[in-house]
Amino acid sequence: MTRVRLGNDAHWSAQWVEVDLSAEPQEWAATTVSRRWASQRLDDDRVRIEAITASIARIVASLDAPTLKAALLLHPIPGEPVITVVGLRTVDAAPGLTLDALGDQLCVPEDMLETPRDRSLLETPAGAAVRLVQRYREPLAPGVEEIREHLAYGWLVADHAKGTVLTMSTVFVDLVAAGTWTAAVDELAKSLTTGT
Repeated sequence: MTRVRLGNDAHWSAQWVEVDLSAEPQEWAATTVSRRWASQRLDDDRVRIEAITASIARIVASLDAPTLKAALLLHPIPGEPVITVVGLRTVDAAPGLTLDALGDQLCVPEDMLETPRDRSLLETPAGAAVRLVQRYREPLAPGVEEIREHLAYGWLVADHAKGTVLTMSTVFVDLVAAGTWTAAVDELAKSLTTGT
């Protein structure tokens, strides 16, 4: 089984909050918000605390936990909303899968793209990762679309005979936030290490 580790220095932990996927979402959110609120010595604004707690609980409850190896909230300011959620997944690699083919699997359909995708390689301690930035149109209702930005990273890890595919992804619904925080998601990807 592949173990995945993300660098956890003071800067990293100030921006990211790792979700306990085995916990009950409301309880975990309440405990986490309370702890972070106290550590920042924020004013005891019960209405704000309850709103942030409810928002985080909804986000965590919506995660497809059985498919996730880990999930992290980009939440640098405890008193403000979560910016985005990053999910990490692992599956056994298909025979003969290449990094280029993995990148193809991470592409959103061409007809959904708002702008040409940005595809590159990112060097990390876990090896080279394919990196995709894709701005796309998400249908919300008939005739209604929302422009979103999808960041995806994929690794092939030779940890056993078949190898393992590791993917990390997030979606920004706020394009200004995407411009501000994409570098932080890249840094998170660059901190990833694996082991057995």
